Amino acid sequence: MLSKFKEKLNQKFSPLAVAIAKQGIKPNQLSFLGLLIGFSAAFSIIEGYLKLGAILILVSGIFDTLDGMVARSCNMVTKFGGFVDSIADRYVEIAIFIALGYAKVDWLVIALALSGSLMVSYARARAEQIIEKCNVGIAERGERMLILAAGIILGYTYEAVVLIAFLSHFTALQRVYYTYKSTQEGQNFKHCQ
Repeated sequence: MLSKFKEKLNQKFSPLAVAIAKQGIKPNQLSFLGLLIGFSAAFSIIEGYLKLGAILILVSGIFDTLDGMVARSCNMVTKFGGFVDSIADRYVEIAIFIALGYAKVDWLVIALALSGSLMVSYARARAEQIIEKCNVGIAERGERMLILAAGIILGYTYEAVVLIAFLSHFTALQRVYYTYKSTQEGQNFKHCQ
């Protein structure tokens, strides 16, 4: 859902992205910083500093947004950069969910939320091998991290993880359906007689 606003955000924050690039900071460096901050969020959660962890999740998300903005605003988009960004995002999600399990959130719920989150990404990656774009769905990474951070800050960590478990699997299925519809358009099958 938030990806619909990506173009507007890019336009609004393009001067910031250009200023960052002028300092010699590359998109992959921002991705790496986001990864380190995401791991710091997981470590904070393990140590019992849940609210600090939630804030660091949000800061990591800002870097995850900035790397793409800098790449697009300064014509620095590369296939490898997109790949690295995606891998960093998955590692951050995995670390945060494992940390939440360590912090006594039910492991079954953690497994459902983590598997759903990974399936959202996998569904997109596979779909985009056969259709042009598949960034549809109610709970992309940004939404999941916002739900999680808000849940932790408000004291509803378990409920946030349950919601992510449900919404992430629902989003993966939305992508399956979207890909199915996209591949059916214009196809005329002749049935065997």
